Amino acid sequence: MNRTLADSAAVAVKELKQLIRDPVSLALTVLFPILLIQIFVVIVTAFSASSYNIPVVIADLDGSSMSKILLDKLTTSPLIHVDQFLQTEEQALHLVESGAATGAVIIPKGFGQALLNNRMAFVILQTDNSKIVAGSLVQSAVSSSVQGLLGMTGAGFGGSAGPVEVVLRPVSGRPPTGDTFLPGMLGMITILGAFDDIVNAVTRERERGTFPRLVLTPANIFSIYSGKISATVVLNAIRTTLMLIIFVITGLVIRGSVLLIYLTTTLIAVFTMSLGLVLSARIRSSSTLTILEIAITFPLFQLSGAVQSSEMLASGGRAIAQMLPWTYGNDALRRIIYLGVGFDAISVSLLVLAVSSLVLLPVATVMSKRTI
Repeated sequence: MNRTLADSAAVAVKELKQLIRDPVSLALTVLFPILLIQIFVVIVTAFSASSYNIPVVIADLDGSSMSKILLDKLTTSPLIHVDQFLQTEEQALHLVESGAATGAVIIPKGFGQALLNNRMAFVILQTDNSKIVAGSLVQSAVSSSVQGLLGMTGAGFGGSAGPVEVVLRPVSGRPPTGDTFLPGMLGMITILGAFDDIVNAVTRERERGTFPRLVLTPANIFSIYSGKISATVVLNAIRTTLMLIIFVITGLVIRGSVLLIYLTTTLIAVFTMSLGLVLSARIRSSSTLTILEIAITFPLFQLSGAVQSSEMLASGGRAIAQMLPWTYGNDALRRIIYLGVGFDAISVSLLVLAVSSLVLLPVATVMSKRTI
């Protein structure tokens, strides 16, 4: 009995010593449940938005007192944020088609006169439905503002004001039967696949003892990391191809360039791999890196815009989303697939991913040299 207790104590001490030798694993082992709860708290807080920041542009072609009342209603709506007042319908529609705004409200000439003469008046609304849920909220904001206008004019004119119809012009390559989450899932599959490549490429190789041998070859550490990233690029191309096949099978219309989709997913994968290389320089255990991957997956689904636009987040959530290069990659994928935009429209998003990767890769190289 005493021998059993002594052996158990020895094994326990050995396990604790191993954990102490790897402080990162020890910290994650102790803090992972707390970290997981905090992640859910961040998600809930990020989505507890009393108002949204959905960008909308307005072209008031009427300039009447009625249209000005409608403008006041729109600018005070908690659902949208009016970014610009434009002079022509073409300018407003162009901003939506290019992805610069989620919605465009056009108040046509004769709007106020039609209301006063008890005739049908029209408001034209064009929405970017590639930004999941946001387009519906823009429509809701416009409908609510129109109802507020009718309430005021009805009271002021003895109920004689004419009705108002909101004419919808959705801008979207998504068919009614298409899965709205597929572009976001392509982004997340790219991210998770690259993280898994890190586990296989570096951490498990360290556990097998082959990584030190690789470092001792004539190839420098930068070449080793570049080679591993190149392998990830090939694997990512295969994953992207499989997802595009799923898109076709499910009936999703791809309005943009397929090559741009490959370029975007490649840059997402390279950035994720670069970040993973930085983490693997400090995290030696594959199980620890896997736990970390799982821990960041939950908030990434929300904060990186995989399931809905970052404009749907509260101010704190939007601030976090804007700091994540993945957000720009997922937004670029949706705009390519749904809006058919070209390279110019997503160049800033791709630049963010490329620059972030170029910054992280040298950092990973330096950190790895210090920990080999």
